[in-house]
Amino acid sequence: MNSHNRKEVLKLVDAAHTKVETFYPETPVYKGTPEWEEKRRLLLADLSLHLAQDALKGESINEASLKNHLFAILKISSEFFPESSFEQASALLNQQQEV
Repeated sequence: MNSHNRKEVLKLVDAAHTKVETFYPETPVYKGTPEWEEKRRLLLADLSLHLAQDALKGESINEASLKNHLFAILKISSEFFPESSFEQASALLNQQQEV
């Protein structure tokens, strides 16, 4: 992907990111409620867009930012699917960050 195309896609990702953030609840939500689940879904979408931004911004990918967003995505995913291996994957990624 050339620089021009990357910038065009990044504009779309940035617009989507801004739109997702407008949907965050303005009042407190509590764990275990449908509103909490919806907020976590929005956060997952928000972080996924950050991941796309990480991939597209600049000439090289910022490894620390990429790992941070991947870790957060895995942690939130484990809330939705506790029986799967998202938690173990996040622990593995976190181990590699600490080394």
